[in-house]
Amino acid sequence: MIFKTLATTEHKTKLPPSREKEDNVPIWENGELLRLIDFDKLKSPENKKEVQKTALNGDELNDLNGSEWTLHGKSVQTFSSPITEKRRTHGAAFPIALAKHFIKIYSKPDDIVFDPFAGAGTTLDAANILRRHSIGIELNGDFVKLFNQGIDPKDGKPNRDYRRIVIQDSAMNVSNHLPAGTADFILTSPPYANLLNKIRERFADKDFAGNTYKNQSRKLAKPYSKHEEDLGNATYEEYLLKMQELFLSLFKTAKQGTYNVWVVRDYRDTGNHIPYISLHSDLMQAAQKAGWKMWDMIIWDQSNQRKLVRLGGNKARRYYFNIGHSFILVFRKNMKSEKF
Repeated sequence: MIFKTLATTEHKTKLPPSREKEDNVPIWENGELLRLIDFDKLKSPENKKEVQKTALNGDELNDLNGSEWTLHGKSVQTFSSPITEKRRTHGAAFPIALAKHFIKIYSKPDDIVFDPFAGAGTTLDAANILRRHSIGIELNGDFVKLFNQGIDPKDGKPNRDYRRIVIQDSAMNVSNHLPAGTADFILTSPPYANLLNKIRERFADKDFAGNTYKNQSRKLAKPYSKHEEDLGNATYEEYLLKMQELFLSLFKTAKQGTYNVWVVRDYRDTGNHIPYISLHSDLMQAAQKAGWKMWDMIIWDQSNQRKLVRLGGNKARRYYFNIGHSFILVFRKNMKSEKF
């Protein structure tokens, strides 16, 4: 075994000095607190049971067949899956169908999938169901508790032969935990600076009679925490600097050829009289400055999930569209000697 589990406060033994700092960072797997883990050996054969063999030679990006490869390639997507209780409690988790979609494209069974903003664990759950190992980082203790509830049966069947681990720490400390070249695929949805601290409970001026989207609305996500390391509390300028720093750390954590997918949504800052904040383009710049290659962009059409509201009035001088989509940004760490 490459780790010892500690579900209670019993059997505490002092770690070597080199691990003293990490001892204060909780690392969880399937509701149990891990004592030690060597991420370098996460996929070593002696540490997992015999599993179904996949007919791959090791060089392929994924195990999709020809028709699946084609059908997954649409640049405008909709995703529909049950809203489990833990994702409802989180408030801003993407559908597990989205996670499964991109994990199938950009990884293969036995790979390591990483999410630096793990939240309630949607990425990790999807990876486990699809026979990938998964590691996440999540600062918010309440979200870690949701992760520790395990995989909801509505989402699929868990695979105990594959590791599903979350580190309770800030994403900015990823380099303290994961060796260089750990991740085969990265999938995440980051906090949006201090956006959630600005949203009003009723962000629209008026609903209107006959609104066909009335029953499809969701409650607005609440601010995640007041923790000083929570990037959801940073100003937009501070946030973008932190994001570039994080992209640098993720570049080191990723193997050559790794894809890095971010789900983001632009927004308006009416409090500061800014009609439109192009978060997706600012993150594209931050990633490219850190060495990531901008590879693709997919539109996630969410108009069937968001209530259509009237922004302004029929006598107003300005008109705003409902933002009913998110951007899915795809970056890649190219292989050495690759030009494209």
